[in-house]
Amino acid sequence: MAAIGLLGLLGAGTAGAVGAAGADDRSDHGRAARTSGRGGPLTARETARAVRVATAAKAGPGGAATAAAPGRDVRGRPGAQVLWSERHRDLGKSGDDRRRLADVYLYDYASDTLINRLVDLGTGRVERSSRQHGVQVPPTAAEVTRALEVVMADPRLGKGIRADYRAQTSKPLTKPSQLHAQGMAFLASRATGVEGSGKVARCGVHRCVQLFVRIPRGKWVDTSRIVIDLSADRAAVIGL
Repeated sequence: MAAIGLLGLLGAGTAGAVGAAGADDRSDHGRAARTSGRGGPLTARETARAVRVATAAKAGPGGAATAAAPGRDVRGRPGAQVLWSERHRDLGKSGDDRRRLADVYLYDYASDTLINRLVDLGTGRVERSSRQHGVQVPPTAAEVTRALEVVMADPRLGKGIRADYRAQTSKPLTKPSQLHAQGMAFLASRATGVEGSGKVARCGVHRCVQLFVRIPRGKWVDTSRIVIDLSADRAAVIGL
């Protein structure tokens, strides 16, 4: 892959193969797969139900669903951002695996918190909810799209990426879906010793990403020095 010179200096990160215009297997509605039995992965219907329960309620006494989930998503809308969901294996004392449980992961941009909610698909209740600060997982397709929008809205960076696009396609760049993009989580520790590191000092506490951007049927766009802080809704250039 071209245009990743800075990444070699910063060190390898956690990469998510995410398309700007399409969801990946860890994006908004998680892993939806067919199941061959009660021990199989979540079905598409179970995934949708788990996400619906997790985003509509929080854990109350005895696992009862109470008030709606607080916070905001990557676009500032009410409710936490859905990251992904997966089958939770409940192995009790007998080693049984009878219940269908799902782990749903959310990110609350209002408090920069990773939320894990355990949903009982049989009862439709949230059994357990935990919150962590400073833990960053690969970005979803929706977050990659938002990161591209932030870059395109930046007066300097937006002008540059539009010029690159027009030079290769002879067409104007007006929306993220015209590009192919992947994203990776970015932590401030990876910028240690790099000029401009102060601009990304909050990354890790804030949700930040780097992008790998390619023009369809064209070349990679050099975004290696750009870090997008999704929590602050701004982009920074480092290492210059």
